[in-house]
Amino acid sequence: MKIRNLFFMAMLSVLSVSGIHAQTAEAFRQPYPLGEKISPNPNFTGEVWLAPLSEHRELNVPMFNVTFAPGCRNSWHSHKGGQLLIATAGIGYYQEKGQPAHRLFPGDIVEIAPDVEHWHGAASDSWFAHIAITTNPQNNAAVWLSPVSDEQYHEATTEAESRYAEANKVLTARERAIVAVASYTGKGDLEHLEPALVGALEAGMTINEINEVLVHSYAYCGFPRSLRAIQTFMQVVNERKAKGFDDPVGREATAIDGSRSRYERGRDVLAEISGISADAPKAGYAVFAPTIERFLKEHLFADIFERDLLTYRERELATVSVLAGVGGVEPMASGHMAICLHLGITAEQLSALLNIMETNLGKTYSDPLRGVLNQLTEKR
Repeated sequence: MKIRNLFFMAMLSVLSVSGIHAQTAEAFRQPYPLGEKISPNPNFTGEVWLAPLSEHRELNVPMFNVTFAPGCRNSWHSHKGGQLLIATAGIGYYQEKGQPAHRLFPGDIVEIAPDVEHWHGAASDSWFAHIAITTNPQNNAAVWLSPVSDEQYHEATTEAESRYAEANKVLTARERAIVAVASYTGKGDLEHLEPALVGALEAGMTINEINEVLVHSYAYCGFPRSLRAIQTFMQVVNERKAKGFDDPVGREATAIDGSRSRYERGRDVLAEISGISADAPKAGYAVFAPTIERFLKEHLFADIFERDLLTYRERELATVSVLAGVGGVEPMASGHMAICLHLGITAEQLSALLNIMETNLGKTYSDPLRGVLNQLTEKR
C-alpha cells in the first residue's frame, strides 16, 4: 500500500452551513457525479452511491466515483489485480489488515497491491468521496470478506484521530479550540467548523471570544470566509439555545485609548510582538506599496490586535492556523511563526498546532509549515 497526495488545495469549496448529519448526498460538494444509491448492500455498512466515470470500454480503465455517507465503509476485501483510490472530497479512511488506519483527504492517492485485504470509507463525522480505478481489469476481481464491525471501525478511526493527543497537550484546551476554529475558517470548511465551534464553547470560550477569532480571521482569509464562519456560529448558538444550553456571551472588548494615531499604535504593537524595532528601515512591500503598509499598521495591528478579547499569543496561534488553512502562503506563515516564537510560544507548541492541522486538514496543509518551522528553529 502507498498513500500520497496528488494536488494541493484541490477542494476549498464552501460547504453547507447545516450540520453534516443533516446534509443530503445531493448537497455534498464534490467534483464528480453522485450516481445511483447502491445501498442497502451486503458489502457496505451504511449508505453509498456509485457513478461510472469511464465510458470507452476499449480504454480498459474502469473508473467509478464512490460517495460514502458519514460512517459508511465497505467490508474487508481484496482485489486480484489491485486497485487505485483517489480521494476527492470530505474525509475518509483506508486500512489494511494488521495496519493502522490512515485518514484520507482530497488529493490523497492510495495504491493497493493485489490480494491485500483492506477496507475504506467515510469518517464518522464527514461525507467522503473517492475515485476507484480498477487496475489490471483483464484478470481482476473483488474478493469480499467479512464486514467491518462497529467496534473495528471505532477502534481504527479513534486510533488515527488520537495519534497526537498526548503531544498536543502542550497547548491548552482553549488554545487547541482556537487552532481548530481558525484553521477550518481559513480553509472554508464549514462542515467541520461547526463541531469545532461547539468544542470551543465546551472548552470554556465565550461567544464574544469565539466571534473575535472569526473576526480576526478575515484579515488573513477575507470577508467571505469570515462571514460564512460567523453565520455558521450563529446557527450553532441558536441551535444550542433551543436545546437549553446557556452559552455565556462574555464581555465586550475594552475601549481603545485614541490619544495617539492608529498608525503609531499599530506600529508599536507590531514592534512589541515581533521584536523588530519600530524605527527599523522600511523594506520590501512597505516601500513598493506603502498604502498596504499603512493599512496593516492602522487596521490590522491597531484596530484588530488592540482588541483585548484575545491575547497576542492567542491571536498569533489563530493567525498561523488561518494561514495553514488558506495554504500556499508560507512566507506569511513564516513571519507569524517567528512572532509566535518571540512571544514565548515554543517550537513544541507550534508542532502541536501542526499536528492539529494534519489531523483535521491533512498533510497537504501541515507539511509545508513543518518545513517552515524546521527552518526557523535551525536559525535560533
